[in-house]
Amino acid sequence: METVLDLVQRRAFLKRIAAAIVSAGAAGCLSCKSRHAALAPPTDGNWYFTKDRLAAALETDRLARPAGVEVFAYNYPAWHCSPWMEQRLGSGWTEYKTLREAKTLFPGHAMPRRPLLGELNEADPEWAQREIDLASGHGITGWMIDWYWHSGTMFFHEQLENGFLKTPGNSKLKFAVMWANHDWKNYFPASSPESAALLLAQRHSVEDCVRAIRYAIDHYFGAPNYWRIGNEPVFAIFDLPGMLQQLGRDSARRAFDLMREETRKAGYAGLHLQWSQSGGALVGELASLGFQSATQYHPFGWTYGGRPAGGRTHYGEACGITIAKWFETRDEASVPFFPGCAVGWDDSPRFGARSHLVVGRTPDQFERLCRAARHFVSRQDKKVVFLSSWNEWTEDHVLLPDQEFGHGYLEAVQRAFL
Repeated sequence: METVLDLVQRRAFLKRIAAAIVSAGAAGCLSCKSRHAALAPPTDGNWYFTKDRLAAALETDRLARPAGVEVFAYNYPAWHCSPWMEQRLGSGWTEYKTLREAKTLFPGHAMPRRPLLGELNEADPEWAQREIDLASGHGITGWMIDWYWHSGTMFFHEQLENGFLKTPGNSKLKFAVMWANHDWKNYFPASSPESAALLLAQRHSVEDCVRAIRYAIDHYFGAPNYWRIGNEPVFAIFDLPGMLQQLGRDSARRAFDLMREETRKAGYAGLHLQWSQSGGALVGELASLGFQSATQYHPFGWTYGGRPAGGRTHYGEACGITIAKWFETRDEASVPFFPGCAVGWDDSPRFGARSHLVVGRTPDQFERLCRAARHFVSRQDKKVVFLSSWNEWTEDHVLLPDQEFGHGYLEAVQRAFL
């Protein structure tokens, strides 16, 4: 029997959820209010993402376990010496430096994170093979690798081209690339995202989109383990709003048509375009723009710029918001939507006290979020789940083993999906 106090708590929580969603630029839908309300905080204020709260978020305690789910982890390749970055930040620079210099901001703050395997060089085939074995051995199907192309200027691609693709055992993992087509700033560190110095602007043009896809065709698509859906190589785009702002919708459609034509000329059925940072009204336009699927690079994205700097959100609350947003986005999207599961969020190594942190993360809560995603895709034709991420150390979403949790997060993935 629900008490008056329960009802008050539910209404108060729903108001907070709505405010968080609006602040991130995406209004909630009425069909998801019951899910938001069911995650009302208990009277002791404990946000831990328990089995009961998982059942409340999905409105069922009978979770489906469909077979054939593909699990892709985003891979941020900033953990090797990339010449373009060294020219600007110093010889031998990698983002491990930013991680090492991170500060502990409050008692219990788990920064800096310490990689259990040390500062591995992902562009070295021997080290790359160790990563491949770890990922494939714990239920990960493949990597969606961040790909930095700025009008032909490239950096961080050495991880893929010198490391992953040159390992004898890379066939254990599928891979695809996500065009990280945003302005590149010096976050290593900066006082805030807004004040960070510009290192390289992203300038979109129809011609450059064609050049980018030609490079991907020549260097990546032909690999036997490149991820394809219906013989269409998957090519993900991060900043679709920025692209549309620079090109306009008509020119963007023309660019996507030409990219698809180039891929067909190369012998493929077409090009599977995926928006990697989906949300808001734009998801309803994806089919008309020429996209075939959508997901979210990081489902806790509402923390980034969406809440006051220096604030903290418990991981359990973040899981509740994330699951509700899956349902909203799937209802609004004009293409298939693949849910994302985040290990955590803490970009204080980059922005210090200006960061908004997700606190209280643990492998068991992450495993429940993964099980929720597996249930979510059970009725979809294409069953794909994304994980954020393999190695975003300076944003605190890392599946690789660290000195606090060991292999706990990889084991959570293994239990959830195998």
